[in-house]
Amino acid sequence: MKIWASFLLLLMALPAVGQHLVPQPVFDAIAAEYSGEAAQEYDRQIVQYHRIQGSPMMTEVAGKVVLAKLRDWGIEARLEQFPSDGTTRYQTYTSPMGWDMRGGELWVESAGSTANFVPFRMCRYSDVPMCVSTYSKGGEWSGELVDVGAGVGDRDYEGKDVNGKVALAYGYAAAVVRAAAIKRRAIGVVIYPPPGDRADHPDMVRYNGIWPRAEELEATVGGFQISENQYTQLRQLMGNGPVRVRGKIDATLGPGQLTLVHAWIRGSQHPETEVVISGHLDHPKWSANDNASGSAAMLEMARTLHRLIASGRLAAPAFTLHFMWVPEHFGTLAYFTKHPEVRSCNPGWDDPRQNSALKPGPCIALNLNLDMVGEDTVKTNSRFYITRTPDSVGGTLNALMADVLAQTREADLVAPAGSRNYWPAEMTAYAQGSDHDMFLGLGIPATMLGHDPDWTHHTSEDTPDKTDATELRRVGVLASAAAYWTAVADADGNRRLEMVARSAMIADYAGRMAEVELSPGSAGARVRLRAYQQALEAMATEPETGAKTFDRDGWARVSKAGRVPHRLVLTPLDASVSQSLSGNDKKWWGEQEDRFSSDAPGGGLPSRPPFDLVAFEAINFMDGKRTAGEIAALLSLEFNRDLDAAWMERLVGILEKVKVVKAE
Repeated sequence: MKIWASFLLLLMALPAVGQHLVPQPVFDAIAAEYSGEAAQEYDRQIVQYHRIQGSPMMTEVAGKVVLAKLRDWGIEARLEQFPSDGTTRYQTYTSPMGWDMRGGELWVESAGSTANFVPFRMCRYSDVPMCVSTYSKGGEWSGELVDVGAGVGDRDYEGKDVNGKVALAYGYAAAVVRAAAIKRRAIGVVIYPPPGDRADHPDMVRYNGIWPRAEELEATVGGFQISENQYTQLRQLMGNGPVRVRGKIDATLGPGQLTLVHAWIRGSQHPETEVVISGHLDHPKWSANDNASGSAAMLEMARTLHRLIASGRLAAPAFTLHFMWVPEHFGTLAYFTKHPEVRSCNPGWDDPRQNSALKPGPCIALNLNLDMVGEDTVKTNSRFYITRTPDSVGGTLNALMADVLAQTREADLVAPAGSRNYWPAEMTAYAQGSDHDMFLGLGIPATMLGHDPDWTHHTSEDTPDKTDATELRRVGVLASAAAYWTAVADADGNRRLEMVARSAMIADYAGRMAEVELSPGSAGARVRLRAYQQALEAMATEPETGAKTFDRDGWARVSKAGRVPHRLVLTPLDASVSQSLSGNDKKWWGEQEDRFSSDAPGGGLPSRPPFDLVAFEAINFMDGKRTAGEIAALLSLEFNRDLDAAWMERLVGILEKVKVVKAE
């Protein structure tokens, strides 16, 4: 009864129904100026380029499309480049090699005893760019096909000889090349879809990459991607005897550059404080939604806000609006690695890059990351989502985005040339997989705006006809309004946001409590249930002033067990970190991946937190102040799992060996 009484008090203190954080005249001005059709046209221009990280075409689209438009509009903008050579490391990531791609073809030359066989071309880069595996080595080869299943482990090659032959496999191209070519001297690879992967679309080709490191250049090979129907055709031919294929790839692997585009609308009062809007510009031609749509939406955001501010229809923001078009993951990490002066506005965040001699640079208040925002939700069978921040990075961003989402839904925006689709849009739990992760690793509140599921994702079917001017307008207006409102830094609005955030936190903890009550009982679950109850009572007390909040760290300090770990790198970790493990460490890591396995359908957002996310949060909590037991308690509260100090010590021990953390 005490909790419900607190709820009623809280509701009485909240803003009246119909009032939103972003003043309606501000929202309406942005909505009137933002053009979904313009964003869709930028998308069509971007997809003409094969935008591979480290490639000349990535630099070309950055300069000729993105930078050129920004400068035409009078917006301050420039390019920035970092080495991308298969050797240079940015935190735990090794930069990809530069790749200059010009053409490629795969031919079937002969097919055993097949009567009246005529050689035929199976795929051509100029027709379907994704048919050549990204970062393929240039050259020409001809050999017999050997089907090795997944083609990534020793068992796949038992009784099969690929030396001097071509491996036919469904595993990820990078792993297949390392197992078949680098280890067993196959001369090339042909990759077909994994069993059951979107079987109702048998003609589409998947995006796949080889990603060789510099030391692998001599031993690596080139590869091709084929569709399910093409694989079926090959299997039928192989039933009549050996099948020979010939691949020819005109490409060069070597040192390249990661190219970023920056644009700024400078703050009038505190230009050193930034609101960053990011999106990755890379991906193969076409990749219209992933992520030409996010890049295009950002262009229209920059144009819209610049024009409204320059004309006086919107006031100049107090903080700087900083737009960043990046090569996904690598570009953002390169930026943070090479600019250690750029930091979180949270002075208490433990930043492994910082030292006392470093002169402070810009601080980032929050990040909005646009990754796949233009889907026609009917054609792609998708929905729009905004991810919440994880517990390791607090703040009011979740409440802000939920409120602007509601305001955008109420506006019922459409574009004249767009659809009239119902808008399936919602807030979702934190999910990894894009550049918002890098901001969160710096303690910066960050969210990803995207779509899921999408059957065209990372395939040749991700084409401009799957985009929607209406969806681009809805998401673009939402993101523009949220970014601008944050940059205005209105004191009264921030007070109202704190109240809205308190309401959202209470709903969050009520949901967690319900989850515990529905889950199998354990001693740990009973402890968490009491903690959630305490949280609800604390957060609902004195709602008008917000004087009392639930102290997660205070609750976790009941456990003093274990050492005190301290992170040495920025999260997230590259997959190579876990891949380097061996023996019992590798076994334990695999067991945790199974324990925290997700049932995400078709490669979409996970419905439960996978182990990579749990490890990410654990490292984010490793600030050199919390014990292993305290961190375990925080993770247990966040993920509703029974985790203890011994489990955390095991994780810390493994991360120490790979030099990700140190512990005392």
